[in-house]
Amino acid sequence: MKHIVILFHEFHRQRHKLLIHALSASWSKMGLRVSFIYGTDDRPEAELLIPQIDLTHTPDEYVDYCNSYHNVINRYVTDISKRRISSNLLWGDEEYHGPVIVKTDNNAAGVPDYRMSKIHNNIFRRVAHKVLPVAEHLLGRQMAWRKTLIPYRIYNNLSEVPAGVFKNCELVIERFLPEKEGKRYFMRHYLCLGDQVRSVRVSGLSPFLKRSTCELVDEGLVPPDEVVALRRHLGLDYGKIDYVMNEGQVVILDVNRTPGLPGTPAATALTVNDLADGIWSLLDKT
Repeated sequence: MKHIVILFHEFHRQRHKLLIHALSASWSKMGLRVSFIYGTDDRPEAELLIPQIDLTHTPDEYVDYCNSYHNVINRYVTDISKRRISSNLLWGDEEYHGPVIVKTDNNAAGVPDYRMSKIHNNIFRRVAHKVLPVAEHLLGRQMAWRKTLIPYRIYNNLSEVPAGVFKNCELVIERFLPEKEGKRYFMRHYLCLGDQVRSVRVSGLSPFLKRSTCELVDEGLVPPDEVVALRRHLGLDYGKIDYVMNEGQVVILDVNRTPGLPGTPAATALTVNDLADGIWSLLDKT
């Protein structure tokens, strides 16, 4: 029986369930042995290691741990920051007059990375959360110190962006290039696991589309060459690429190597059905 080990960060034991949990249940039914480990203290023998470190940058000790295994999913996908994957960043000195969006360089509004950095000091985090908005107002340096940003901020042009953003290495500015029809916004998800993919389009009334409020509108989309090329460039064996089509151009929004459950049990079942068999192509590498 082939053994799959799924690696989580040692402090992620109580985190929400991810898509990998649903996939692993399917793999167990296929006759595969699946184990979950937290941290790098143990090193069980396995035909395949799947790191699920829910951070933008994989910590060095986890990179070293993964490199001790022969067959590893996403071995080289250790940095999924906006500066790594976005081709629409602005720095403030460009001749660009369209709308822009301010995001965190780190994924998921910077929250997982910030929580990890303060995990041993919850009191500091709580105080900072309350004090920071007051300090910004009094000192007039909006977003100069922010490491998280919920929600992301949209501005009509670069001149409206607070000066503090340009001084904050935790934040990035991108051209705001949505996919929109009437009042509805759209986003496309390209999910992959080995040789299996699921490509869909979802819709909602907000430019910040969340799984819980999105409506699935298209399935079985042919992914653009740019998306497939990015996957190959990154070496993404398993994960999700979010993108939109703006005036016929592909706009990459996000890369996620630890995708969450896609909203509803029905959507999860469809996703697992499309992707689960991709594990065999990755196991075959052994």
